[in-house]
Amino acid sequence: EIIPPLYAAGLPCHGDDSALWFSESPAALEVAKDRCLDCPVMRECLSGALARSEPWGVWGGGIVERGQVVTHKRGRGRPRRQAA
Repeated sequence: EIIPPLYAAGLPCHGDDSALWFSESPAALEVAKDRCLDCPVMRECLSGALARSEPWGVWGGGIVERGQVVTHKRGRGRPRRQAA
């Protein structure tokens, strides 16, 4: 779905720091999620990202990894402990 030009100019992800929405830093992604909260097309953004199976980034206030919404991005480093 294409965002009408009327909205695009005022969207938080269309500013000078648009790379924030695709950061590797979990803290930066939380900042991007917070900026999405007042976006007029937040719901459409997330549903469009899921429909397109976006591989990663913040879309509509949600962190998307491998086409799925995750609550928090894990930082790089040690893998999760496996259940015994």
